[in-house]
Amino acid sequence: MRARWRARLAVKGAVRAFVVNVGVFFALAYLMQWSRFTPASILFARLVLAASIVFSVYFLLVKPLRRKVTDDQVALYLEEKEPSLQTMLISAVESSREGRHWESSALVEKLVAQAIEKCCEADAPRRAEHGPLRVNGALFAGVVSAAILAVLFGPAFFRSALSAVLVVSRSVEAAAPYKVSVTPGDASVPKGADQTINAKPSGFSAQNAVIMLRRDPTSKTYEKLPLVLNDKGTFEGIIFGIKSSTEYFVDADGVRSGVYTLKVVDVPYVDKLALEYKFPAYTGLDPEKIEDGGDIAVLRGTEVKVTITPTMKTKGGRIALNDKNAVPLNVEADGTLTASFKVEKDGGYHVELDAPNGERVAASPQYTIDVLTDRQPTVTFSRPGRDTSASAIEEVYVEASADDDYGVRNLELVYSVNGGPEKTVPLFNGSKRLPAVTAGHTFYLEELGVKSGDSVSYYARATDNNGVDGGQKASSDLYFVRVRPFDQKFRQAQSQGGGGGGGGGGQNQVDALSEQQRQIISATFNVQRDKRTVSSEKFRQNSTVVSLSQQKLREQVEGLLTRMNSEFIQQD
Repeated sequence: MRARWRARLAVKGAVRAFVVNVGVFFALAYLMQWSRFTPASILFARLVLAASIVFSVYFLLVKPLRRKVTDDQVALYLEEKEPSLQTMLISAVESSREGRHWESSALVEKLVAQAIEKCCEADAPRRAEHGPLRVNGALFAGVVSAAILAVLFGPAFFRSALSAVLVVSRSVEAAAPYKVSVTPGDASVPKGADQTINAKPSGFSAQNAVIMLRRDPTSKTYEKLPLVLNDKGTFEGIIFGIKSSTEYFVDADGVRSGVYTLKVVDVPYVDKLALEYKFPAYTGLDPEKIEDGGDIAVLRGTEVKVTITPTMKTKGGRIALNDKNAVPLNVEADGTLTASFKVEKDGGYHVELDAPNGERVAASPQYTIDVLTDRQPTVTFSRPGRDTSASAIEEVYVEASADDDYGVRNLELVYSVNGGPEKTVPLFNGSKRLPAVTAGHTFYLEELGVKSGDSVSYYARATDNNGVDGGQKASSDLYFVRVRPFDQKFRQAQSQGGGGGGGGGGQNQVDALSEQQRQIISATFNVQRDKRTVSSEKFRQNSTVVSLSQQKLREQVEGLLTRMNSEFIQQD
């Protein structure tokens, strides 16, 4: 009975101790999350949880189990749990107690034997503790399951907190789940140099980050510099003009990195960087000078001259382009260094200078090189700027305009009769660079040999002066000149005045279908023209729309032919 009673106390005490420690752990988890898992908060949590475990196990488990239980207490407990014993067990315990010499020993032994037999028949020890043991066991299993589910499916910082407080083999610094990795960390920099700082949050997401720096080690005041978040999830910033050893750390939404030191060394660095751009000849642009240069954004083929004023004399150096190619620097008489290179693609560059000890050191931040796009020319029709109609003997005047950011090389008119071979008419082919050109042409329809029902399609095409990548071509929209009968207006008036609506209605349907076909041809022309300037997905969508329109028009034409054939058969 004592064993079962102690088992019940052990399970009950374990439940209470576990509940207490789980509650303490969750409270500490919120505390560590609030403090952003600083080493101090992790150490505090470890100490508090350890103390909680020790005290709860001792007072709720060990101490109750060490308590001595007398025979009278056991008998009274069994009598309460099993009324069928009818105080037999209590009487047997009292009779068997030493010092009761007036009672017959044989009678006492018989009373004890009857009590034992009665307990065995009633299975009193098991029945007394079976229910409480099951309840406490189920309660323990439920509490443990609830705690496990809370850790697994609760906030992520629950799991981080569990790892931080339980894996005591790691230092509190190593156990912190939230970290800020800083590049370059401790470093040596030239006097007066600028230093780029990169900070990467680990284990958490941050919206803001700042550099806290102290240029004077004796000062207690820190200078705050904001960092910018790039598209790679890294914060970037620059510490400018480092003239003495500087301590710094990064704070990202309350999570601090370690403290690092930038030591100043006497090596050359770029004090001033000037740029001079010599643009490609086709642009007609004059050279441009930038006194305080750095990043480069120019057209492809531009020659860039770099002039560097170092912080101290140096024997030479180089410009490292895209971390692969390098251009040597020439030392001028005034102590400056110069170099030139041609911009061909996007990338970056930085300056390296020779230190007094012969070592070549980085002497500038990494600058970017962006190649600007030479846009295609723009081509439009100012007259008539729409589809028109004319008789076979009329003249149709069209006027095209083209403009380009760096000049139009040529402008030409392209036309076709009834979808036949294309013919080209030069409108402008000047040797002088002009940013905008307007030229016209007259179609003599009689000379083209067209007749009623024919059509002439036309568009303009221009080429710019790009002498680096080759001239870029662009086209206008496609337009039509419809050839109408000489007496169309007269016949329309006669038709409206004299009735006869059936034939006119059929002709109107044919004209409408012809107009739809011209629109589809124009749309197809535009889709093919814009293929290089739109995404593949947009090109597929446009092609699908044109294809569906063509299919719908075909169905309409077939339906019209069917109705016309039916009418002819009925007339016969």
